[in-house]
Amino acid sequence: MIGSILYYALYPLSRYMTSRRLHAVTWRVWEKVDESATAAEPLPFTNASMDFTVMSYNILADDLLQANQELYTHCPLEVLDWSYRCSLLLEEIQKWEPDILCLQEVQENHYHQQLYPALSQMGYTCVYKRRTGTKRDGCATCYRSSCFSEVSVATLEFFRPETELLDRHNVGIIVLLRPVVMNGSVVKAKGPPLCVANTHLLFNPRRGDVKLAQLAIMLAEIGSVIKSCNAKGEHCNLILCGDFNSIPSMPLYQLITTGELYFQGLPAWMISGQEDLSHRAYGHRLCVPLWPSSLGITDRCQHTTAYKEESKSRSQKSGKGQYSHDFMRQLRFCPTACIRPLDLQLIPGVTDITPDASSVNQPDKSFSHTISHRLDLESVYQHVLPGSGNPEVTTLHSEGGSTVDYIFYSRRRSATWDPSAGAFAIRGLKLIGSLSLLSEDVLWSMKGLPNDIFPSDHLSLLARFQLDLNAV
Repeated sequence: MIGSILYYALYPLSRYMTSRRLHAVTWRVWEKVDESATAAEPLPFTNASMDFTVMSYNILADDLLQANQELYTHCPLEVLDWSYRCSLLLEEIQKWEPDILCLQEVQENHYHQQLYPALSQMGYTCVYKRRTGTKRDGCATCYRSSCFSEVSVATLEFFRPETELLDRHNVGIIVLLRPVVMNGSVVKAKGPPLCVANTHLLFNPRRGDVKLAQLAIMLAEIGSVIKSCNAKGEHCNLILCGDFNSIPSMPLYQLITTGELYFQGLPAWMISGQEDLSHRAYGHRLCVPLWPSSLGITDRCQHTTAYKEESKSRSQKSGKGQYSHDFMRQLRFCPTACIRPLDLQLIPGVTDITPDASSVNQPDKSFSHTISHRLDLESVYQHVLPGSGNPEVTTLHSEGGSTVDYIFYSRRRSATWDPSAGAFAIRGLKLIGSLSLLSEDVLWSMKGLPNDIFPSDHLSLLARFQLDLNAV
């Protein structure tokens, strides 16, 4: 629950601003979390802690702006100029000084020529991943090297040529960081690993099946990173940022925040809820399996190998056999079982029978009607403006405004006793506050987005977190 106001924050204005624009002051409110509504059980001790900020921002690639000019006919031409927008963008980042910065729609040439040099001077270390295919934009994740040390980086491509469903060229970045507090060149304190994931899912409102498959790949990879930390005896906190092209409370959002989604029979357009296509008589509906087993992702949004290892561990603990009946049925109907060995002896009525193709195409019995994950994520924003009750808006163009951008995080829970460490363990992140969003009518009163204050058709999202440190 968002509570009292910390302070009013003036949005960064371009140093090239005219005297007329100096009067065009727009306020976004920095809001503090109401601790009485969100506090966990009192901790039995006090730990060293570290505060850090995270910004997620779709900055509107110039290539995409030029290709979709009909969305920006309400904007003066000067505010659409990339050099003008880039100046505002960099000033905005410099104003808020986020410790972690997740950008989407970052055009490759602009990244190398303008953004990366400027961000490096500000003290950021950056990772960039361009989309596959012909589009020139991608995602960038940056972090302050004075606050974090890099443990690992994984870049993801959702395009899979062997899988018909995944024929779109979206990407993601996962960076595993180690929070550190420096005293000169000496590490004073360090924290548990922090997994920062950044992505931009498919836009197409009609292809919710593709969005879910892309999200599942992202969640599976995040799960692998967290599992590797757990194997070393460390709890890994998580922040998931990006443009998910899905509005709040719709199935894709529910999957992220509740960890479960029953999808059987849902219209594909309903997954993201960007458009109401219920008037279409023959819309595509989702069914089992949601994606083919060849993708290597289970309905629990885990890599297949990880799922098999987990199943094996459970079966060994329970004293049962290693392979289930369902697993054996999968082997029976796999394509390899229908290939006749060259040296197979011909026995009339036995080995001369052609396999029944219908049995090969039987549904994957291991894939249920529900997809799930275990990451325990919560949205920073509540999607409704306090007081007015109006919907928050993260993006707006000539066709209207909506919320599609999010910062999800692993929320702090009650402290638990760790026998191996002989101490209480605090897991998760504490949300301290966030920079408020605006309503659609307020943005239209400013002539929409982009404008001479906000350089993109999306607003930046900014949140402050607290994590607990372990003394070195």
